[in-house]
Amino acid sequence: MSKYFSTLLENLNNTIERRTRLDDDNLGKEAIYDSNNKLLISNTDDFIEKGEYLSENLAGKLEIVMCGGGHVGLAVYNLALLLDWKVTIIEDRSDFCTPDKFPKANLVLGNYDEEIMKLDLSNAAVIIATRGHKFDKTCLEAALLKQTRYVGMIGSKAKVHTTKKSLYESIDKGESQIKREDLDSIFSPIGININAQTPEEIAISIVAEIIKFTKSQKKQIELDVNLLRRLAKEEEPFVVARIVEKRGSAPREQGSYLAVFSNGEVQGTIGGGAVEARVIEDSKKLLKSTDKKSQLFYHNLSNTKASELGMICGGNVKVLITKFIS
Repeated sequence: MSKYFSTLLENLNNTIERRTRLDDDNLGKEAIYDSNNKLLISNTDDFIEKGEYLSENLAGKLEIVMCGGGHVGLAVYNLALLLDWKVTIIEDRSDFCTPDKFPKANLVLGNYDEEIMKLDLSNAAVIIATRGHKFDKTCLEAALLKQTRYVGMIGSKAKVHTTKKSLYESIDKGESQIKREDLDSIFSPIGININAQTPEEIAISIVAEIIKFTKSQKKQIELDVNLLRRLAKEEEPFVVARIVEKRGSAPREQGSYLAVFSNGEVQGTIGGGAVEARVIEDSKKLLKSTDKKSQLFYHNLSNTKASELGMICGGNVKVLITKFIS
C-alpha cells in the first residue's frame, strides 16, 4: 500500500498544498502540507523544504448537495453524474428520496437544516430547491453557517426576496449567526440566464453557473478520487504522469494525471492523443528502469512540432513522470 497516496486521500476534503521539486537534483520529490504549513507526508525521506518548488492547491471532485428531490433535483443529479461529481440528496419526504430515483446518490432523509449541519461541505455546492419558503430559509441559513463553496436557491424573485428579507431581519435581531455579506453572495436567481423553462434546461443553467464559479476561484487542482483510491491500495510499482506546466491551448490543465501500472494497465488521462501515447510509453520504460525514479518531458504542440505527433493545439506542456514503489 502507498502511505503517501492514502494520506493524500484522507486529507483531500481539507485545504492542502502539494509541493513538487522540479530541479535536476530533486526531480519528482513531492510533499503534502496542510493549511498551517505543517508537513503531512512526502514521497521521499529527504524532501528539501527550502528552494524553488511547484505549489498546487488540491481538492477532490466537487460534491453537489441537493436540498429537494423534485424534478429539478433529478435533472441536476443526472448532469452531475456526467461530470463525475458526488451527489447528496436531502429530503424530508421518503418518496422523493429513494434508491430507485437516485441510484448513485448519497441519500439523506430528515430535516434539511439538521442534516446539512452534519455534512462536510468544504468542497460542495449546495442547491436549494425545496417545496416551500419555510424550508428554503432553514436550508439557506444552515448552508451559510457551514461556509460551503457555492450556495444557490431556486425560486421566483418574490420568493427569494421574502426568504432573504426574513434572514436579514434575523441577523439584525441577533437571532442568526450568519453574516450579511455571506447572504449577499448567494446565487439567486440561480443559474446562468438562458431563459430556461424545463427542469433539464434549468439544471443545465445551474451546472454551468457552478462550473463557471468554481473555475474562477483560486486555482485548485481537482483530483480523481477513484484513481487515488487505486494508487493508495496498489502493492506493485507504478508510475504517475502529471502535467506540471501548461501554456496555450493544450487539451488538459496543469495537474491532470494518469497512472501506468506494472501489468500495463493505464488509468486517468492527460489529454489523449499521440502525446499521451508517448507519455505512456515513457512511463512503461521508467517502470523497468533501475537507475531513474523521475523524468521531465517537454511537449511542444505548436503547429510545426505537434504535426509530428498528430496534434495541432498551439500550446505546450511539461509532463513529470515519477515511479512509486509501495
